[in-house]
Amino acid sequence: MRSRLLIALALVGLCSCGRPLSGELFLASPRNSYDFPLTVVDSLALYDFAFYTRVDGDGSVWQPVRLDISWVAPSETVYRETVYMLTGAEHGTLQRYRSYVRFPAAGQWTLKVAVSPEVEGFRGLGLTWKEKRWDTTN
Repeated sequence: MRSRLLIALALVGLCSCGRPLSGELFLASPRNSYDFPLTVVDSLALYDFAFYTRVDGDGSVWQPVRLDISWVAPSETVYRETVYMLTGAEHGTLQRYRSYVRFPAAGQWTLKVAVSPEVEGFRGLGLTWKEKRWDTTN
């Protein structure tokens, strides 16, 4: 009986050792650059990304902030773009950034974001990501 219990516990332990399929990281302000490290294991996988932030205040004034984004590949190749994010919700802002992103190479990527202007009360910038899984829940 004891050996069956140990085998069952070992199987549960092995099943829980898979790589994470999602993540979240918040970086407090002020910063010159908000750098988010991302380890890409499967270059065929698709990912969804969203930014979130919070600005102290009453939440009645919505302000756009510019996000100058640089994706730094493991090969040191840099991909750049600029997007805008509205801030000002009383309980914070969550805004989808990109969906169905496929990385051209596996390895350590860095998402660098410069925020301008950092509005008064800006608490920082967060990033969430999730690997798309192709099953009945998509």
